[in-house]
Amino acid sequence: MRCRAALSRIAAVSLSALAFSSAHVQSEPPVMSLLERMRTAAQSLSFTGTFVHQQDAVLQSSRITQTRDARQSVTKLQTLEGNRQEVIKQSGEIRIYMPDQQRVKVDQTGQPRSAFPAVIVGSPAAVLANYEVIPGGSMRVADVEAQEVLLKPRFEARWPVRLWMDKRTGLIVKCQKLDREGRTVEQAAFTALNFSPKPGPASSQPSYPGAKDWTVYNASFQPTASAPALKFKPEVLRGFELVGSYERHGSAGLEMRRYVYSDGVAAVTVFVGPKTKDSPLGDKAHRTGAVSMASREFQDVRVTVFGDVPPEALRQFVQSIEWKTNL
Repeated sequence: MRCRAALSRIAAVSLSALAFSSAHVQSEPPVMSLLERMRTAAQSLSFTGTFVHQQDAVLQSSRITQTRDARQSVTKLQTLEGNRQEVIKQSGEIRIYMPDQQRVKVDQTGQPRSAFPAVIVGSPAAVLANYEVIPGGSMRVADVEAQEVLLKPRFEARWPVRLWMDKRTGLIVKCQKLDREGRTVEQAAFTALNFSPKPGPASSQPSYPGAKDWTVYNASFQPTASAPALKFKPEVLRGFELVGSYERHGSAGLEMRRYVYSDGVAAVTVFVGPKTKDSPLGDKAHRTGAVSMASREFQDVRVTVFGDVPPEALRQFVQSIEWKTNL
């Protein structure tokens, strides 16, 4: 009887473990599906809306229009206060129109960038490797029913991210980046949203008359397959992978190198260029919203780093960098 009872207990424990394992396996695909839905919604949907973007105490409103069809994909972003600026992204090219300077900045690098509402740029597997995905409750944002999703970092060198996703379309309608105490360091949220924009020629053209006569500045980098000369301690940016290596050449030859590291949500970008007379930021990291900045000099080279990570994490990364060659 005792043997039979012991076998029953072992069987019960085994069944419980199997049930837990099955539940865990079954819970992972919905989370992966949730991440993929948010990622693809920002890439495939057509919409127009107004959103507010807050960095610390600075608040700015912008209008965004995105149109997708079989022929082309166009995203237009217009600032509604402060310095006038319009950004048009089309076929991998970004044009930034600055009417106050009558200048156009062109970037054809084609690097995937995290920008609201396209917050998730990496694969679901990459995001899940670096964040615990915790679905939350519901709330109304910009008159749509949205589900809360918390991205809780598995490692220290990044911000927790709280998202709200439109239940019907999967589009992220609100995003907050938090510090360790849960305080918001940067956020963006739609205040109005329409999923039926009317595409037309104006969607891919600047709104400013005479823009075709403005000064054009080409800030593009070219991808390079060469191994990065940049060395650093990988543990300071655990989970970040190199997703882009670029060079920019001018009339005098190589002007600057750029390396981009990402964990699927956050990104750290490293610029390596010659020293200039401008004062460097120094290896003490400065923060604006969720973006930290720092620099370091090596002989005739200056390394400048911008990262969507806490200042202390960026400072440790900058201090661990080694650069032993010329530009």
